[in-house]
Amino acid sequence: MRRLAVVMLAFMTAPLFGACFGGGRAISVNAIFADIGDLPRFANVQSSDVKVGSVRNIHLDGYHARVTLRIDSSAKIPSNAEALIRSTSLLGEKFVDLRVPPGVAPAPTLLRDGDVIPLARTARIPGLDDALVKLGRLLEGGNAADLATVIHSSATIVRGREEALGEIFSRLRTLTDVFAARAPDVADAITNLDAAFRSLANGRDAIGRSLASSADAATILADQQADLDRLVRGLDNASSILAKYGTATRPATDRALKDLRLVLDKVMTTTGDLNKALTSLASFTDLWPKAIPGDYIQLDVVLVLSDMARTSSASTRAAAASVELRRLRSLSDLMYGAAR
Repeated sequence: MRRLAVVMLAFMTAPLFGACFGGGRAISVNAIFADIGDLPRFANVQSSDVKVGSVRNIHLDGYHARVTLRIDSSAKIPSNAEALIRSTSLLGEKFVDLRVPPGVAPAPTLLRDGDVIPLARTARIPGLDDALVKLGRLLEGGNAADLATVIHSSATIVRGREEALGEIFSRLRTLTDVFAARAPDVADAITNLDAAFRSLANGRDAIGRSLASSADAATILADQQADLDRLVRGLDNASSILAKYGTATRPATDRALKDLRLVLDKVMTTTGDLNKALTSLASFTDLWPKAIPGDYIQLDVVLVLSDMARTSSASTRAAAASVELRRLRSLSDLMYGAAR
């Protein structure tokens, strides 16, 4: 029973094991190197900065190193690709880079299972660690040959990157000058950021309450969404009605404004005569008591502002005139009777 369980477990995990450790759709390619440095087993195999496999085995083949590469068949590496051992960074881990040499067209055929990349198409690109090792040996008592190796390695590292390195150094110099000139501002900014973070830390409770209140407000608005929708629709209907009313009453409004303008014009033209009449009336009221002797005088002044000539008939005007005469006669009788 135990044997059956082990067999079934092995059968079930075989595909997973093969997929994880290079099984399935993969090919095996050997590359012959004169020097592999500290390339480890299971290092990555990349093409165009994309991982396409891993190093499966490294063993000595005469005076050279034979490196077995497990490559995903879907990578479709041209058969004339070269294998270069590079570093991910100046002091990073090593990997095998498969690429077609610059200026060479990719071959129409692809690498197949069992192919061998010859020594002529393999190399190890020196890194900073190699230069440091050589420099260490030189400082420990090396010779001019070691120094030449260091210089050669350094030149190999920067070869083809002179303009880029020069631009980087120029920008770094400009950046350092700017930072040096703005050092107090940078320090103040860092201090202000620290104070701001402390304020935020001290106000955690207030921020939490504010967020909770915002959530409650959002909940209330969500609950009242139907009422808000009805309110908006009502406002829209009211605006439509007002617009229709304004359109319908526009002629009448225009006529009323024109009539009001005529009235205002008439008032403005008669303002001077009205001022003169009021001034004369004031003078008359001052001089009238002085012109009539007596102990007691009652003066009634009646100001009638009307245009009877244009708005009344002849009989109406005669009746109004008789009324005014009777009032004046009564006034004179009262005045002269009291004076006598």
